[in-house]
Amino acid sequence: MAHVAVFNFPAIGHVNPTLGVVAELVRRGHRVTCTATDYFVPAIRSAGAEPVRYASIFGEFYRSPYTAEALRNSALRSLDDAVLLVDAAEEFYRANRPDVILYDSISWAGRFYASKYGIPAIRLFPSYAFNECFSIQERFPLTTFDDDEVVTMLDRVEALLPEYGFEGRAMEFVRTVEKLAIVFMPREFHYAAETFDERFVFVGPCIRDRSAFQGVWRPSEHSTLLVSLGTAATGWPEFFPMALKAFGDVQVVLAVGDHMDVAELGRIPANVDVRRHVPQLDVLRHATAFVTHGGMNSAMEALYFGVPTVVIPQMNEQKATALRIEELGLGRHLAKADTTVTSLRASAAEISTNPEIAKNLAEVKNRIHETNGPITAAEAIEKHLSQARCDPPARVARPGDR
Repeated sequence: MAHVAVFNFPAIGHVNPTLGVVAELVRRGHRVTCTATDYFVPAIRSAGAEPVRYASIFGEFYRSPYTAEALRNSALRSLDDAVLLVDAAEEFYRANRPDVILYDSISWAGRFYASKYGIPAIRLFPSYAFNECFSIQERFPLTTFDDDEVVTMLDRVEALLPEYGFEGRAMEFVRTVEKLAIVFMPREFHYAAETFDERFVFVGPCIRDRSAFQGVWRPSEHSTLLVSLGTAATGWPEFFPMALKAFGDVQVVLAVGDHMDVAELGRIPANVDVRRHVPQLDVLRHATAFVTHGGMNSAMEALYFGVPTVVIPQMNEQKATALRIEELGLGRHLAKADTTVTSLRASAAEISTNPEIAKNLAEVKNRIHETNGPITAAEAIEKHLSQARCDPPARVARPGDR
């Protein structure tokens, strides 16, 4: 059996997609350790893995608002956090050398540590993957490579690379494609899927029970509509009162996140269950429709349960997902500027009764369940590790080397 180390990014949309794979690897007898901030320790333990704690520069990023101020210098902070995590994990992994490292697509700490000590590495994509032909940034850019912050970050990366055993320039490092990548979405959902070769294993959403750290939710006897803009929803105080007016005559679960003053909603109708957070898997299992911001976690969980979505994106990556959902006939894209009481009500009613959407969702749901993501991912990881053990030994630094 192997020791599998998971270097993750401390955000819900990055940790939760991996838990099903972690649990499957543990079930197969592997030792799995996962870097984690305090908030994610219960989630890691619920999957049977051992947390390797560290204090992230991002702090409580899992509930940080999506504002320009909160996201400022995020590229530089990601680099600083990666360096911090390598140093923080050094002592633990010196005594517990991993056989393979799985690292989140934006957690460069895993890449740094794997290269420094000659450990096989596998990249995890909780959202869109990239290859030599495709990058979601080119279609829906969050930033550009000529942005001042990104230029500064790349200069610092280039200076660090020799320390971690990399040769070449920063852009080569950024655009490197690993020998194996696990993508947590169905292949048919991904843009330009035909350009992704055997290095990319599309496992779809890897769902497992999260009640141990999220609690449970019990359905009513009526059909349920879930409305949520994610845990970090902010900057749009008009939305939730609008949703109350739009859905005053149906059973609604309204998740308002950490940045909404519930008192501002006024009187809550009896048919509306307002919470800051909900056990989303429980609700989606019984939902007839989902009004969402289009975070990849939420989008994939909706597909897993075959729930149609109205996607109101708050940022560019979410817009990419909203357009893809509409293109594939799995729901509707509703632009923020077009969101009104009337359009909300009409969109939710339409997706709930549209037979073509229901048919498309059923087909995708069936393929997701046939793929059985946790097993497919675990088998790919084991195969990669077996092949890596047959390869010539890589350069290996001594633990503690700088």
